[in-house]
Amino acid sequence: MEIFIAVLLLIVGFVLLVKGADFFVDGASNISKYLKVPTLIIGLTVVAFGTSLPEAAVSVTSALQNVDDVSLGNVVGSNIFNLLLILGISALISPIFVDKQIVKRDLPYSIIAALLLIVAVYILHLEGNPALVRLEGFILLIFFSLYMFITIRNALKNQTLDTNIEKEEKNSKPTLSRPKSIIFVLLGLIGIVLGGILVTDNARKIALALGMSEWLVGLTIVSIGTSLPELVTSVVAAIKKENDIAVGNVVGSNIFNILFVLGISSLISPITFTADVLFDLIFLIIGSVIILAIAFFKKGKLNRFDGALLTLMYIGYFVYIIIRDFQ
Repeated sequence: MEIFIAVLLLIVGFVLLVKGADFFVDGASNISKYLKVPTLIIGLTVVAFGTSLPEAAVSVTSALQNVDDVSLGNVVGSNIFNLLLILGISALISPIFVDKQIVKRDLPYSIIAALLLIVAVYILHLEGNPALVRLEGFILLIFFSLYMFITIRNALKNQTLDTNIEKEEKNSKPTLSRPKSIIFVLLGLIGIVLGGILVTDNARKIALALGMSEWLVGLTIVSIGTSLPELVTSVVAAIKKENDIAVGNVVGSNIFNILFVLGISSLISPITFTADVLFDLIFLIIGSVIILAIAFFKKGKLNRFDGALLTLMYIGYFVYIIIRDFQ
C-alpha cells in the first residue's frame, strides 16, 4: 500500500513539475513582452529555462535534502535520455536537419560541459571521494554564463540581418494581462517547488521498497519524468518539421542541466558522486560525439536509420544500468 501511494504521489509530482513549468514559461514570456524584451531572447532564455525547470527543481530539492544520487542521476539520466531517445524518436518521425550553429557551437559545448564535469569530479579529487564542491559549482556557472552570453550575442547579431524577425518583434503582443502573467509565474513556481519535493521524497521511497539504488532511480524514473517537457517539445517540433526547435531544445537543455542545474545544486550543498557515474558520463560524451560526427559528415542530416541507432543505443544503455544495479 505504501509503495502504491509513493507511485501515485510521484506521478502527481511529475504533473506539478510539467504544468508548473508550463505556467511559468507562459507568465514569464508575457512579462518579458510587457518589458519589450525581444521574442528571440525570450526563446533562448525563458523557454530554454522553462523546459529544464523540472530537472532544476528535483536536483535542487535533492541537494537540500542531501540525496546526492537522485540529484546527480536526474541530470545525467536526463541528458542521456534527451540526447539518444528524444533525438532518436524525433528522427524516426521525420528526418532532422541540424543547423550549422548547433554543429559548430552547441554540440561541442555540450561535450565540453560533460568533460568539464569529469575533470571537476575526478581529476580534482584524486585522493578523496568523487565530489562536486562549491568552488567547482561556481566554475560551472561561469561556463554557463559564458555560453548564454555567446548565444544571445550571436542571436542578436543574426537578428539585425533578418527583417522578418524584426517585423515579428513589432507584432509580438502579450496574450495575458499583467496581473494574470504574475499569477501564472507564481503558480508555476509553487507547482515546480511542490513537484520537486514530491518527486524527490517518493523516488527515494520507491528505491528503498524495490531494492533499487537511489542512483538507478535518478537515472531512470526521475530523469524520464523530468524530461517530459523536452520529449513533448521535440516530438511536436519533429512532426511540424521545426528542426531547429527539435534539436536546439535537446542540446540546450543538456548544457543547462550540467552547467546551471549542477552548478546551483553544488553551491547549495556539495554533491558526492557514486562510482558508477564515470561510465555514465563517458557514455554521454560518446553519444554526443556520435551525433556530432553524423551531423558533420552527413551535412547536418539525421535520417530514420540514425534515429533507430540512437534509440537502440538508449535501450541498450537502459537495460545495462538495470542489470548493473542488481548485480
